[in-house]
Formats: sequence, structure tokens, C-alpha cells
Amino acid sequence: MESLMRRSLSAIALVAAATLALAGCAGGDETPAATGGGGTGGDELEELVSAAQDEGSLVFYLTPPEATAQQLADAFYDEYGIEAEFVRMTGGELAARYSAEVEAGAPAADLVMPSYDEFIDKGLDEGWLLGLDEADIPGYDEFPEEGKLADGAVAVVQFAPSGLSWNTEALGDLPAPETFEDLADPQYEGKLLLTDPSSSQAYIQFWTMVAEAYGMETVEAIADNAVRLYNSVVPMTEALGAGEGAVTGPNVGQVVAGAAKSGAPVEFTVPDLTNGPEIVLSLSADAQSPNAARLFAHFVLSEAGQDILNAAAGNISAYNFDEMPAEYVRIDRDTALENEQAILDAFGL
Repeated sequence: MESLMRRSLSAIALVAAATLALAGCAGGDETPAATGGGGTGGDELEELVSAAQDEGSLVFYLTPPEATAQQLADAFYDEYGIEAEFVRMTGGELAARYSAEVEAGAPAADLVMPSYDEFIDKGLDEGWLLGLDEADIPGYDEFPEEGKLADGAVAVVQFAPSGLSWNTEALGDLPAPETFEDLADPQYEGKLLLTDPSSSQAYIQFWTMVAEAYGMETVEAIADNAVRLYNSVVPMTEALGAGEGAVTGPNVGQVVAGAAKSGAPVEFTVPDLTNGPEIVLSLSADAQSPNAARLFAHFVLSEAGQDILNAAAGNISAYNFDEMPAEYVRIDRDTALENEQAILDAFGL
């Protein structure tokens, strides 16, 4: 369920934030420690910190899990004393909500962090969103080029290569899949849980990759093996952990790791040939707290912020792009959209 989260100022939260600060964000109140792609920024950063602290708070929308968002908000508050509220949604929900707010003349989010899709491009074209290359974010020039899209207007803050997951108990004597093509094997019929490809353009791009590598007939065979479709990987993984299916794909390592930590008998692997959601950061052109938003962007793009955002298993920062799967591919969005109807037809949607 969607929720608006405010950073807690309880003793527990303060201890947690202090721990994060000591681990990766240590620094005095007047000398921010967020470095790397965000850079130190010198006088420019000091001026931005002062202006952001005058605003005192910001709101951001995102698709990564709430726990990650809360860690970012806590660490940002500990570093700068600025409240960061957030709303976590699926990509489709985020795009619809933000677009509706902009059309109503009342955008609530100062910045957004969804998967890169046409919502971001439309926002930049329509002037809803501000390109990072025009936002005067201290140190942005130092952020790795592998993490910059749209000629630098957009930054990838999290690579989440898609993988395969399975329930070790429900799988029984069946072998664990090693490639996405394996999901078409009849032995997985009635045991496969999948995400609904209509719920995100990222899934259309994923299935386009599968179709280009193995043929559309493989996509159709995989769809025929599915027991149920879910609107995101979170409920899908919960169902997998409960034994409602034996295998899932595509899935995200962070979500599977969370389920395993809670005791679910689940495992995860990333094939060499894969793609996956690329979570990007973009600023609202009409942000209510523009300076706080720019400072938060600086923090997220810094090595300290990237360590938090990409700490979970399966997530990769642009700083560590050399750790990406050997055959990771980026699917052209126009090509994916050309395949959209065929993919939806394969799933009976």
C-alpha cells in the first residue's frame, strides 16, 4: 500500500542515522562528506547547503523499496538536517500521479526516481522535469559517464539487472533455471510466477530482449507456463516465498534478498544475458524546494549516497559498472514499443 513516509526523529532513528553517517557519510555539520560523483563542490556546495537548509524539507517519489528510501532520507537528514519525505510506487503509478499533479498545476514531488521510460523523456520535453546537466548540481561532471543518459540530462542512480529466482522447497527435484530461455521448458508449467508486462515499460523491454535472443515463440511458451501475473516483483516474490509457485523471472536481487532474510526459502541468480530496470533521478522544474532537491540529488549521486542506494544484493552503481553481467544489453525503447502488442498478445493481455 502506498504511503507517505516522514523521517522519524525518535531515538532509534537517530541512532540508525548516526550509524549510517559513521559507515559512509561521516562529516561535520559544516563540511559535508558526500564525495565522488557528487564532488565536494567547494563554495558552490556550501551556498547550496545554506539555501537548502532555509527551505528545510523536500518530497521525492521513487520505485525502489521503502527501506532504501528511508535509509537515504535518514542519512540525508543526518548529514544536512533537512527532512526528506517520500512516496514509494510502481513505475506506472508514479508516472500517472506525477503527470496528474503537473496537469493540475500542483506538483508535489521535488524530484523523482523511477525506471527510465518515456515518462522521463516526456517530462524533459514538456518542461516538467529539469535536465541534470542544466541543474547546477555541484560535482555532477564527476559522475561516471556510464550512468548518464539523454546527453547527461538524466543520471542512472541504480542498475538492477534482472535475474531468476526460485523456491528451493517448491522446486523439488526440478533443476533451477540458468537462463531466461529455460523458463519455456514444459517442466515448469504451472510452477512459474511472472510480472504483468503491461505494468511497466521495463518489462516490455525485458521481453523484447528475450524475443530478440530466443524468438517470440519462446516468450509465448514462457507465458503458457505461468500460473499468475503480478503488477510488481514484490507481491510476486512474496507469493514465491509462500510456495505458490516454484520459479520466477524476471526478478530483482534486492527483493529476493529481503525475502530470504525474512526466512523464505528463495534463491537468486543473474544470467549473463540480461537487462533490467535502470533507476534514474530527475528534478521537478517547478519544485517547491528546488535547492533542497538539488542538494538531495548531489547526495544521491555521491559515493556515499550510491553506497546506500546500491547496498542490496543485485544492485550496481555506475561507479561499479564493470561489475555488470557479461552480456547486459540496453534495449532501444522504440524497438520495445514496436514489440509491445505482440508481447501483450503472448500473455493474453
